[in-house]
Amino acid sequence: MSNLFSILLLLFIIITGLAWCVEKIKNLYFKYKFGYKKYIKYKKKSCFVSSFFPILLLLFLCRSFFFEPFRIPSSSMIPSLLIGDFIMVKKFAYNIKNPINNNIIYKINDAKRGDIVVFQYPRDKKINYIKRIIGIPGDLIIYNEFTKTLLIKNNYDKSCKKKKCIEYKKFLEIDKKKIDILNLKNIKILEEIINNKSYKIILNNHIKDNKKYYYKQKNFDYGMWYIPKGYYFVMGDNRDNSYDSRYWGLVPENDLIGKAIFVWFSIEKKINEWPIRIRFNRIGHIIQ
Repeated sequence: MSNLFSILLLLFIIITGLAWCVEKIKNLYFKYKFGYKKYIKYKKKSCFVSSFFPILLLLFLCRSFFFEPFRIPSSSMIPSLLIGDFIMVKKFAYNIKNPINNNIIYKINDAKRGDIVVFQYPRDKKINYIKRIIGIPGDLIIYNEFTKTLLIKNNYDKSCKKKKCIEYKKFLEIDKKKIDILNLKNIKILEEIINNKSYKIILNNHIKDNKKYYYKQKNFDYGMWYIPKGYYFVMGDNRDNSYDSRYWGLVPENDLIGKAIFVWFSIEKKINEWPIRIRFNRIGHIIQ
């Protein structure tokens, strides 16, 4: 859908751009051939379509290479992101990409553990997902289905040899009214620390994992994944309500759209229901 919008936008830019060029050529013709008075008379009858060209071109460049807005439709990233949050995504955080076929033109940075990213769902590129990067190339991810915590090993990252790549702390009681979920009775909140970045995750004690549904790599057991070069392992912060790399596999680097940076608008909304109110306290929230 995103690529379709880009193609349609590019088509409108070409149409309005041609109209703009024709109008400029005609302006020059009237100005230098017939004099200033006839030029002014013609200017008043200028093409309406061509006036959209600069606006559409600016929109296309900004959306394709700099920033793009997205809406959070599900609860998989609670408590970091809530249903109804509108986020701004930095498109040039990792790569500069061709907006039509999504191929990488120029690589800027590697994605890091802990980054919240928007990406094309690998099994259906028309759908965009948002998750947190947990595993980077070289990582061995081991998921404990009983404690619902992770162990990360990396043969190339020296910091992982000196200390754990990921740590957990029991989070103190918080105001659960600030978390937009319906059933709060059975949840446990942990503080997950990765790459010196701290954030909260939600676990539901009444939901049991079944490893048979996990994505299985060749030569590795269920619940264990090795991350090769050019791929990432992602998870939602609402761990028991997130359809992520545990179930469908790894995210290719080429599918990354950008890094989520802040919430620019937010409405309180439940799935398949009309918005209730604007969350003014969420606007401007920096995404960690």
